[in-house]
Amino acid sequence: MPALNYPPTPTVDQVDDYHGTRVADPYRWLEDADSPETLAWVQAQNALTAAYLSTVPARERLRQRLTALWDYARA
Repeated sequence: MPALNYPPTPTVDQVDDYHGTRVADPYRWLEDADSPETLAWVQAQNALTAAYLSTVPARERLRQRLTALWDYARA
């Protein structure tokens, strides 16, 4: 299996002080789910995941089986 080339995840210099205890939070920027930067990062992560999953030989067979299990009459 080839190595996965993960998209870079930038960090920021964010440190919070909680009652005298300094806590680094370098990925704080990812908490803004609607920011263009976060959306681009998520899109890149999803593209990597989709590319990897497309190589799984049993994926189509699993999709068919799950579809058959979930395809039932509902009231």
